[in-house]
Formats: sequence, C-alpha cells, structure tokens
Amino acid sequence: MKQITILFFVFAFRTVAYAQSIPNGDFEHWTNFHFLEPNQWLTSNVETIHKNEWITVVPVQGLSAQGHGVRMMTDGENGRVMPGYVSNTGGDPIEGQGGVPYHDRPTYLTGHMRYHTLYNDTALIVVTFKKEGLIINQHIFKIHGEQTAWHPFEYLLAVNETPDSVIFAASSSNVLNEPTMQTGSYLDLDDIAFTGRFVTEQMPNSDFNLWDSRDLHHAQGWRVDGREMDWTDETPYGDHAVWMSSYSDMDGHVHASGVRTGDMNESGEWFGGLPYSELLDTLTGYYKYIADGEDAGLLSLEMLNGLSSLGGAYYQFYPTENWTYFEIPLHLFQEPDTLRLQLSSTSYPFDEALDGSTLFIDNLQLSSQPLLIQSSMSQGLKPAYPNPAVALIHVPLPEGFKGDVLLTMYNEAGASVKQMNFHQSGSVLRVPLEDIPSGQYIYEIHGAEWLYSGKFTKR
Repeated sequence: MKQITILFFVFAFRTVAYAQSIPNGDFEHWTNFHFLEPNQWLTSNVETIHKNEWITVVPVQGLSAQGHGVRMMTDGENGRVMPGYVSNTGGDPIEGQGGVPYHDRPTYLTGHMRYHTLYNDTALIVVTFKKEGLIINQHIFKIHGEQTAWHPFEYLLAVNETPDSVIFAASSSNVLNEPTMQTGSYLDLDDIAFTGRFVTEQMPNSDFNLWDSRDLHHAQGWRVDGREMDWTDETPYGDHAVWMSSYSDMDGHVHASGVRTGDMNESGEWFGGLPYSELLDTLTGYYKYIADGEDAGLLSLEMLNGLSSLGGAYYQFYPTENWTYFEIPLHLFQEPDTLRLQLSSTSYPFDEALDGSTLFIDNLQLSSQPLLIQSSMSQGLKPAYPNPAVALIHVPLPEGFKGDVLLTMYNEAGASVKQMNFHQSGSVLRVPLEDIPSGQYIYEIHGAEWLYSGKFTKR
C-alpha cells in the first residue's frame, strides 16, 4: 500500500527553466571514516561525521601513562558549531531519556579532568538518577576556564532515594546555551567514579581505557539524521544502495534515522536544498521496507521560491521485502528555485514508530533530469587529478570524445557551486577552481548521451 499527498500552492504561471539531478541519487558515492569509540559509551562522532565530516571525540593519554582518557572537542565552520559529547545512553540526558541500570546512592562524583573553554563557553557534566522511568535527581555541573594538567574533581550528589538507572553525559560546550558555544573548547575526563558509604556500583568503562575501532560510511551529498544509516550491496542497480533504521533507548523512545538534502539550524529549521525550477516533474526510485508492525518509511518533498513554500509531497513506504518501483508526480503553478528532500525510517506520527523499522532506497531520480550517473572508475575513466587540487583540476573524458560537455560541481550540502559548458575535442577538461572555497566536491560531466561523476578535494 502506498499513500501520496500532493499539495499545490500559489497560482502564477511561469516558463520552465531547468532542473538539477539529485546528487548521488544512486547512492554509489560514499566516504569511509575510520575512528575510535570508547567501549560502552555513545559519542558525538556519528552525528558530527555525518553532518560535517568532523571527529569530535578521541582518546588521549590518561592520568596513568599506560591508560587512556577521553577528549571531547567543539568544532565548527561557516557559523555552524558542534560540540563533542559522550553519554552512557541514547536519547536526551536533560529530558531524562534512556539510562543504564544503577542501584546505589552515591554521595560524590569523582574523577580527573582537563579543559579549556573559550570566552563565555562552559563544558558540562550531567548526572541524572531515575526510578521507574522518572527523574528523581538531576545534577548539571559547569566547567569554565583553562586547566591543562590532569586535575582531580569531586562533585556533591544529592540522591534522595535508591534509583534503578543513571544517565551520565558530558559535553565540551554548553548545549543549554548554544550562542556561547565556541570552536576550540575541549574537555578531557578520566577515572570517573561514584563514591560514598556502601557504594560499589560503577558505570562500565568509566576509566575510558577500552576503545573500539569503527568504520562509518557517509553518503556523499546527503545530510544524515539519527545513528543507524549505512550502505548495502543488495541493490536493484549499481553497487550500493542506502538503508536507514529506527532504534530505541532504554525507556522505549524510538528514534528515526534518515537522510536529506539541505541542512538544519540549531532550532531544527530546514534550510538550503537543491537548485530546482520545474513546474511538472516526477520523482522515481526503488525501495524496500522492513517493519514488525504498522510502521512505514517516509519521503517528504518541499519546493520553494526564496523562503516561500510553493508545495510539497509526502510518500509512505509500507512493508515489502522486494525492491519495488515508486513514482511521485510533482505539479506546481509557480516556478521554484529550491527542492528539499528527506527520507526517514518511520513516518511517525502518521504511523506507529517501531524499533528496527528499516527503509532501503536506491536510484532516486527526477524525470526532468534522469539519473545517468556512472562511476568514472567502474567505466575505466580516470578520476580527476590532481587530487587534492588547488587552483586547477583536470577532468578526463572518454577516449576520442568530440562534442559539447556540461560540467557541474556540487558541494557537500548537495548545492551546485559551479557550472561550465565546453565544446571539446580533446581528452581532458581543464577546470579552474579559484572561485570555489576549500572542501570536498562531487563533479558531473554530461555528454549528449552519457554522464560520468567523480569526487575531489579543493585545498
């Protein structure tokens, strides 16, 4: 069963101009990140890698020369700031979501720390004790200033009754006062312990000596929400497709995972997107959906002109174990300039959100701009060089090619940043890069009957 809701707004006729293909709509282009995570802890790394390709939590030499501590550090650029954090559970620690079993009544939280917080920024430690799903005591400790050597700390805890679970979280910046967060702030912790009379129970790996090696695949050109997203090689076309899965915390709160074009600001408002100017179009693709109950995946679209919404669509993916073709007709009465697209592992609140519900997607394309992308490596076409590039990059063409070529470059947010037309009779395009900032890019080269893509880094 499929449900489509098409919304129409603003009656004003304009001429059709052009549409951009969905960058990496076939999910063939991925970046692999290798990093370390403290065993038994969740960190900000998955979130900051998927959103900005930053690693914000790393191991450091601990108080003992043979041991480790954990460093959380705040990173940022272009006005976006993201702190590093560790937590012993999923969910929002301030709201009391999640927790791990704990049954002592400690008097103090002790350990060692190093820190450097810039300007009015403060690092945070949050300790929340719960019983039967409710908060019974919560403590928020703020750390400000600079301490470059390991320094002992002892924070007083007031635990009024015996809990059944505890939440511990720490952050390199003050997430409760986001305007004060500063790139460069950091917090190091080691040997965290609960102390007091008759207290014996501790959190797992509270000395941060155990670390696990992880690899994370990031779909180029897409922003990611949630923690459960990766590639699969079980695809209807090409080598890879994407999957995203819902997951739950200790309290049974279900969290969605998904991918989207554009970005979210700190208030959760969607901005940016893909250049787009069609009045009539169709979005097509293939999906599978696995759910143990009445859940459904969700695709949402919004078209805009400036900041004004012109229309959108919602498409729900109901369970099927086989790759299934879908199409969504798009009809507007005013020319847009931006398209936003989001995929989610659940369509809550339209359906019940269930732990483990998983959406698979491949070959997303617009009928106005078919997805003809072929991997330049798999087709024997050499990748662009030099890589990284500084002022000029060479983009190889098919051997013996003569004719017109359109080159388009996309930044990490999926926005087109450069477009050039060539009438070519040689084997390579020489493309100047002085007008684009440093970063990672996807390029597409279009011939009359073919399209190739690749990626490069501009220094």
